[in-house]
Amino acid sequence: MSAMTALANQLRSAFFLASRDAYVKGAFVLPALLAVSTILLVLLFPDANMHVMFESGLLGIVRTGALFGTCLAMAGIVTHDVSSGGLRAAVLAERGRGGYVASRVILALVLAVLLGVWSVLLGMAPLLGPRVVFEGMPAGELALRVAAHVLVGWTYAVFGMLLLWLARSPRGFASAFFAAVILGAGVLNALLLVPVAVLIPLSQELAFGAIQLIVPILPSSLLGDAFVADARLVVLPIAYVIVFWALSRRVMARAPL
Repeated sequence: MSAMTALANQLRSAFFLASRDAYVKGAFVLPALLAVSTILLVLLFPDANMHVMFESGLLGIVRTGALFGTCLAMAGIVTHDVSSGGLRAAVLAERGRGGYVASRVILALVLAVLLGVWSVLLGMAPLLGPRVVFEGMPAGELALRVAAHVLVGWTYAVFGMLLLWLARSPRGFASAFFAAVILGAGVLNALLLVPVAVLIPLSQELAFGAIQLIVPILPSSLLGDAFVADARLVVLPIAYVIVFWALSRRVMARAPL
């Protein structure tokens, strides 16, 4: 069996499982709940001085869907793979280990894009209601910010899968949800800043130099108020995914069945 055939089989299996997985369905429900609650607040309190800030509201829904939702969906899928024996079945197939990792990384990207598109559509819903306020953000910048959330959501999800494969702990919903929460909150950024914390007691100059090097490559730098609209928007997430993908392959290559 060729590597491409093995990957194609793993992809078919991954998308079939994702189409029926409760975590994936939950990932699509969460941004819908946020959008509905926003509209209901305005409709239920018509006399209140309440407005919907369109750009911020849309990005909030996208953050819930494309970022947190992708982490939740993939954490749930990996947890189900471990607990149900699906992981063992996948890696026992010919070329199964590499194909399994690749299929999950690709699935994470597809889900991040779908959740991003779904969240944007939901974010447009407040336009149909009253008291929508526009902040004046250019449409191009808004689109790039949405893309950043999609790519960072993909990055966080792939990092989360690496951690779950290392742990190999089938603890169900609680562990998957907790993993999604800490991933969505940016635990990757905190881990990247650990060298700065180590250097502070030794030398403030070295710590300052380290933070100057690390801050520009933090995934969170793509989501902050000081928005990055250069090549890092695409290069940074892809670079992290490649690193985590390679590490995941090594973990799977040595993992006992």
